[in-house]
Amino acid sequence: MKLSDQRLDLQALTAVQLSASTGSNTAAALEQELGLKLAPAVLDDEMLYAIQVRYSKVLQNAEHYLWYTCWAVIHREEQQLIGFLILKGHPNGQGEVIIGYVIDEGHWGKGYGTEAVRCLSDWIFSHPEAQWIIADTEPDNTASHRLLQHLGAERYRETDELIWWRIGRPQTQQPAFTGSNPA
Repeated sequence: MKLSDQRLDLQALTAVQLSASTGSNTAAALEQELGLKLAPAVLDDEMLYAIQVRYSKVLQNAEHYLWYTCWAVIHREEQQLIGFLILKGHPNGQGEVIIGYVIDEGHWGKGYGTEAVRCLSDWIFSHPEAQWIIADTEPDNTASHRLLQHLGAERYRETDELIWWRIGRPQTQQPAFTGSNPA
């Protein structure tokens, strides 16, 4: 599945595409699988681990893989993968969807993270069961704090290690469809 915004495309990675990211020569395999260049620092050890976890979750939840996968953030003009958004599951009993995100350092400060999270948020809130988007940040990650604040997120929980943010379903946004979600 692919979503598009002003400058970016978001592509949900399939099990095959995630699998290409878990072997040796990961960057080259993913570039070949997607037909895109990868930004230099987008696949660090933390992201490679996240991809392995998402791959396992997608295999366990194949019918609803869109809620468990990594979404590639693609700079349309450059035809380059510049980051990832991560969904960590279907909306839970409180209607919460947990997300994570990373944008390549060379693309920071240009609004790409905000644009990507906003685009995926629109898709998430098109599902009637989704009421909240949850993200956590480290206390010193001010860029991520600003990104979430631009999207209307509010701090709702805090420890020494993490700050939890939530974005509520927009009041004006009605679910795009009713019934069961095929994805």
